[in-house]
Amino acid sequence: MFVLCFCIVSEIHTLIGFNCRFIPTRANRKFNENNNTQRILLMSIIDKRKKAMAIGEGINNDLLGILLKSNIKKIKEDGVGMSMEDVIEECKLFYVAGSETTSNLIVWTMVCLSLDQEWQTKAREEIMQVFGNQEIHYEGLKHLNIVTMILNEVLRLYPPGTMVTRATHKETQLGDMMIPSGVHITIPIMHVHHDTELWGEDATLFKPERFLEGIMGATKGKGSGCFLPFSGGPRVCIGQNFAMIEAKTAIAKILQRFSFEFSPSYKHSPFSSFTLPPQFGVHLILRADGLSP
Repeated sequence: MFVLCFCIVSEIHTLIGFNCRFIPTRANRKFNENNNTQRILLMSIIDKRKKAMAIGEGINNDLLGILLKSNIKKIKEDGVGMSMEDVIEECKLFYVAGSETTSNLIVWTMVCLSLDQEWQTKAREEIMQVFGNQEIHYEGLKHLNIVTMILNEVLRLYPPGTMVTRATHKETQLGDMMIPSGVHITIPIMHVHHDTELWGEDATLFKPERFLEGIMGATKGKGSGCFLPFSGGPRVCIGQNFAMIEAKTAIAKILQRFSFEFSPSYKHSPFSSFTLPPQFGVHLILRADGLSP
């Protein structure tokens, strides 16, 4: 009986390639349902944009417009281009890589500033000095040194991606190791960012002042390879600068108008998946101009 069960399980593993997403569990059914809904929604948006562009009314200066315009040009020149499925997958990537990660950064920044009210005050004073009550503008963002230090420290403690995988396409020398072609290497960003040998005994603490002299100063001369919130090297995240501008803008707008602190119902719950969202959300109390909420 044991041998029979083992053979059946082994056969199932062979059929599905050890991929549990094909098993019709409640979670997998919900995932497939959400995936289909998302696909239909994206197809509608893409079709509408393509029709608008065909009659000269499409918006071409956003990510979707630029992608479709480039694809149309590629098809005209080479006869082949991205399929509808390819465009849909790129749109999913826009959201996951560009929206969820940045929103997580903003949320964890508010958590850290709720934990450390002194740094929240410093950041607000800098923002008011640069912008006052005026609208946030790009030139002013360049002068938010304290906010940049805070964001870098939040990215260290709560990186948008907890790990990254790279593959060798040829035999590669890495330190004292010779790695064969075709090997997949996982870099545990979360562990690197909390390594006491790299960051000191206070590696688990929120201390933006460690970035006072930039990333090289924070890593005590060990190089920027110790700080990998957007990965690094030739495959570094293409949207890192845009993400930082988004985060600075959001934090500046919030601190212009509100102070905030933890709600009694707040539960600290970093949930490591592909990204690092708070599992139970973040419950905060916001006050406008120091007034009661």
